Amino acid sequence: MSAGLWRRAARELSMEPRYFEDWKVGDRFETLGRTVGDAEISQFVALGGFFEELFINQPYVEKSSLYPKRFAPGALTFAFTEGLIILTGCIHGVGLALMSVDNMTFKRPLFAGDTMRVVVEVIETRESRRPDRGVVTFRHTVLNQNDEEVMQCAVKRMLRRRPPSN
Repeated sequence: MSAGLWRRAARELSMEPRYFEDWKVGDRFETLGRTVGDAEISQFVALGGFFEELFINQPYVEKSSLYPKRFAPGALTFAFTEGLIILTGCIHGVGLALMSVDNMTFKRPLFAGDTMRVVVEVIETRESRRPDRGVVTFRHTVLNQNDEEVMQCAVKRMLRRRPPSN
């Protein structure tokens, strides 16, 4: 996708920041798709120190892996998931903290050349003791270009409440 098309698609799928009280259980949205490149896997492996044969040695992968080709570490899948969600704009200026990531499961690998997207659903909202914030729990479901589930987790975020209107 060219830079111009990417920017246009991002504008069309972008959201205004959503405060704590804007989220309701059952709310859903989907991010843009993102194709994962072999070079990005290499960069992540090098930066994160993931020097495991599964991520750096293609002949080893072909002979000894469960899968016939190179795939991304699960940590990279999660990192790209967070990036796609941030790109929507829904937590810009309202996100205060990533509180937890629970029940992360990987159903299949994310291969170089796959295009991933994230379906986000609100599964819980909880008021905080402090009046200026609340906690929202989201289910993140990562799908590939064939609509196959790659990863799922529950992400708990602390978000700002709307400022009181005068």
